[in-house]
Amino acid sequence: MKEGERERNETKEGERERNESKEGERERNKTIEGEKEGNERKEGEREQNEMKEGERERNETKEGVRERNKTKEGEREREESKEGSRERIEMKEGVRERNKTKE
Repeated sequence: MKEGERERNETKEGERERNESKEGERERNKTIEGEKEGNERKEGEREQNEMKEGERERNETKEGVRERNKTKEGEREREESKEGSRERIEMKEGVRERNKTKE
């Protein structure tokens, strides 16, 4: 009888050890799952940051284009002003020539 009792106790002890082992395995799996979720979250944040950086770069490009357009518009206005000045000078010269001719 003592032998049978000893075997049952050993069986119970073995079951306890297996249960502890399974519990340890569950804990490791939870840890691994938590790490995966953390990594996925970090990857998502990284992608969002890259998207924001791309958006910033596009905005800077747009701003640069606006600045160039302003510069081109300013150049155009200066050229038109110069052209207007030339035309006024030519008109004055034409008036002088006509006046000389009248005299």
